[in-house]
Amino acid sequence: MSAIETTRLLHHDRVHVHQHADEEVHVIDWDGPDDPENPTNWSSAKIWGHVAVVSLLTFMVPLGATMFAPAIQQVMDDFESSNDVISSLIVSIYVLGWGLGPLVVAPLSEVHGRLAVYTASNVLYIIFTAACALAPNLASLVVFRLLAGTMGSTPLTIGGGTISDLVPIQQRGLALSLYMFGPILGPSVGPLLGGFLTQALGWRWIFWVLVAVYACVTVAQITIMRETYPAAILESKTKRLRKETGITTLRSKLDIGLSSSQILAQAIARPAKMTAMSSINLILSLASAYVNGVVFLLLTTAPVMWRAEYGFSAKEIGLAFIGFGLGNIAGLALFTATSDRFIQRQVARNRLTPEHRLMQALVGAPLLAVGLLWYGWSAQTHAHWAVPVVGSGLIGAGNVLFNTAVIGYLIDAFTMYAASSIAANTVIRSLGGTLLPLMGGRLYAALGWGGGSSLLALFALVCGMALIYLYAYGEAMRLKHPIRL
Repeated sequence: MSAIETTRLLHHDRVHVHQHADEEVHVIDWDGPDDPENPTNWSSAKIWGHVAVVSLLTFMVPLGATMFAPAIQQVMDDFESSNDVISSLIVSIYVLGWGLGPLVVAPLSEVHGRLAVYTASNVLYIIFTAACALAPNLASLVVFRLLAGTMGSTPLTIGGGTISDLVPIQQRGLALSLYMFGPILGPSVGPLLGGFLTQALGWRWIFWVLVAVYACVTVAQITIMRETYPAAILESKTKRLRKETGITTLRSKLDIGLSSSQILAQAIARPAKMTAMSSINLILSLASAYVNGVVFLLLTTAPVMWRAEYGFSAKEIGLAFIGFGLGNIAGLALFTATSDRFIQRQVARNRLTPEHRLMQALVGAPLLAVGLLWYGWSAQTHAHWAVPVVGSGLIGAGNVLFNTAVIGYLIDAFTMYAASSIAANTVIRSLGGTLLPLMGGRLYAALGWGGGSSLLALFALVCGMALIYLYAYGEAMRLKHPIRL
């Protein structure tokens, strides 16, 4: 390539020249504020197409967790087991995978970009879900459920990072609502579909249906999605220009001067550092773990309650979860209607801070507590079955308002490290979703449906008080103790 052509290429691709250690370093940046390679400049259709695909993935993964709840008894009967802990573990071990996956998924996405991580994990999820359908015994079923959950953690972990890559802060409320629609609708629809499939075709068909649908979504993901991580895009652009120009000193603007292995090592350690070094992240992670644990405790113990107190069949148990689902949808609708409007009002007043994202969570925590009391005591007193259904709806609404607000806060507060902050939160949150359900049977056996739910409601209020503190003092805490990674 001639010197003139090289100069033209470098000028077109907005290269800045710096002197460093007696070597001329050419820094590759975006080609102006309107560079079409910059994801924030993509067309609205392309941006929202990516948000839609990520939302579909986050719908399918929780669906895989909750579709199985009505089938527990049939599985235990097929494998001739009556162990209550194992029956809960079959559901909650999947959630443990959500805690393990982010430890690898988030770092890989910040080294190799989002796209490759989505594709690889989706293919592996399909394989491990098919293995669940073919499991010959309980042990293998538990192992394959764990592996499927680990691979399924990808959209839950880096989906928020994808939204951060694409959508400006004033519009993220709608994007977050779509993104959270999956984790909300999945647990809602899952038990209903699982109940019908279990009763009509048997529990193994739950996994075959998941395989078929997830494969279709994966094809859509491969077809529609492109790389969105700015560092990965600029690095790819830099490599292309090195090859075209022959200039080896070209460097991406976002290149921090470390090798891929060093970046990966830092990224692997980052979620743990963010938890240890940020009291805000730790508080939110512990609160999220508790709320997630309550939700999965409900999913694992409600089938027992409906059978014992109301004599419901597997199909009727699935139908009973409609209340929980409608509550989730109502919570999402409330978040969508209020979040962006509230944020835009703060922007107009020049008072916006990430803590404003927590507003809906301040409503969600007490609503969760009310729902637990309503659900538990109505079951304890053998009220009409519709009454605990309404209580489960309040639990669903409180859960959605809480979790959507927390995810939005982490994205706004930690920006380019959004994936790592969400990963740190997801790891601890998933531990809560795994461990608390294992104690659910003993809790309700000891205290009854009303007493057990009252204890759970008390801790939900404690979580609410922690969020009030963060809303008031979170900005000061972040400024006083900034995270340096």
